[in-house]
Amino acid sequence: MKLNKWTRIAVLTVSALTLAACAHNKRSNQYAVNDANNAYRHGAYAQGLGHESGFGEEGGRMASSKNMYYFDFDSYQVRDADKPAILAKANDLVTNPGKKMMLEGHTDPRGSREYNVGLGERRARSVASLMTSKGVKPSQLVLVSYGSEKPASSGRSEADFQQDRRAALVTSQN
Repeated sequence: MKLNKWTRIAVLTVSALTLAACAHNKRSNQYAVNDANNAYRHGAYAQGLGHESGFGEEGGRMASSKNMYYFDFDSYQVRDADKPAILAKANDLVTNPGKKMMLEGHTDPRGSREYNVGLGERRARSVASLMTSKGVKPSQLVLVSYGSEKPASSGRSEADFQQDRRAALVTSQN
């Protein structure tokens, strides 16, 4: 099949424009990712949570080891051993309806960024679901997923990865 000169030029032009548009969109997305990462590095822990939120001290975190609950690899199921402690936190929120809690979901660095953010969210939601089943109002909980952006350990061993697979409960100062 023989294409005439103008048809070939049109096909090449459309192809070039399509590739240019795809490359521009990829750069725009990368700029958005970079902006989000820069905001995180400079203290914007979660969109919409400023210093007036009552969580932490000017972006500081108050989570302690007693507020950390760990997960198995690629899982968002709360461990049976952690349920009594989480339910105790839920009872505290039920008896103090003005108190709020932020649930942070974290993952180890394996997997894509998108997958890890989703898994971190599922981990936070799993803890939230357990708490709301005991009467905590959803308005008392703020869920945030950091994926693998805030590792607990800088190592690369399985023991280090286990520390990264967690949900952290951060209590409001209110």
